[in-house]
Amino acid sequence: DGDFRRWLLRTENFDLTQPVSVAANCNFIHAAESSSNSKLEELLSSRVKYLPLLDSNQRLVAMALHEKASIEIDNFCIHELSKTFIIAEIGNNHNGDILLAKRLVDEAVKAGADCAKFQLRDMESVYRNVSDDGEDLGAEYTLDLLNRFQLSKHEMFQIFDYCKEKGILPLCTPWDESSLERLESYGMSAYKVASADLTNHDLLQKLTGTGKPLICSTGMSTEREVKTAIDLLDRSGCQYILLHCNSTYPAPFKDINLRYLERLKELSSSGIVGYSGHERGSAIAIAAVALGAKVIEKHFTLDRSMEGNDHRVSLLPDEFRLMVEGIREVEQALG
Repeated sequence: DGDFRRWLLRTENFDLTQPVSVAANCNFIHAAESSSNSKLEELLSSRVKYLPLLDSNQRLVAMALHEKASIEIDNFCIHELSKTFIIAEIGNNHNGDILLAKRLVDEAVKAGADCAKFQLRDMESVYRNVSDDGEDLGAEYTLDLLNRFQLSKHEMFQIFDYCKEKGILPLCTPWDESSLERLESYGMSAYKVASADLTNHDLLQKLTGTGKPLICSTGMSTEREVKTAIDLLDRSGCQYILLHCNSTYPAPFKDINLRYLERLKELSSSGIVGYSGHERGSAIAIAAVALGAKVIEKHFTLDRSMEGNDHRVSLLPDEFRLMVEGIREVEQALG
């Protein structure tokens, strides 16, 4: 558009049947997609605000810019002044029952969630056999639950479609490359990275290769490990949101360190952060919004007494609804 406007201003021959190369600026400033951040910084200036990144075949594959851009996930645009993106983490709380999964989606919609999130794992890819003599029976019990409470690929896709019918965004955490391939075949708009996988750089690299935004929990990483993951994400040009998190189930209030949200903002190139809570209740999630969290994720269930690891740290539908109302009130109060 700029090239064409400049051509109109300088030409006296308004013959629009001429080749576009007559008007196009073929000497534009650009960089290779593999360029370092420091190289991009050198090329960007007050005059050059958007820098095309080209691959080895001189094709446009990305843009570099100085501004902290907003992050778009489907119809949601997340930025410093946007509404909080609220995730109902259903995970495996459907207990392998597709009808229960649909009920959870229905209740998440009623409670005001923006997103219903699930998990997909290929058991053989992720877990070794832990049933040998002398092994911790707790691990064997957990694997038994995961095996029994999985939805099939077909059922998972059905649930994603059901979410769309009900007007709520479906997202999913892939725990392995095989699951990621399945989700890519469906057409996920973004991915959630579990706390356990922030240091799984092979999977993280595969996720960045999709070109989709990532929401990354940090609950099982040291700050050094978080920085290493950020470096990988930044080098890939991936859009991402870091979630402050404590992966204890349930997380004691004294161990949550909510002020660390400010530190995550400093570390992240996007400056957009959120909170994934495993503590009981909703007060901490609402407080996180007051401290700048733009994404909130809380576990969601219909019955905390059900079998499964996540039910006991999950919010019931009415509790989740009250949390959403509290978040929206805080947003108004912040101005």
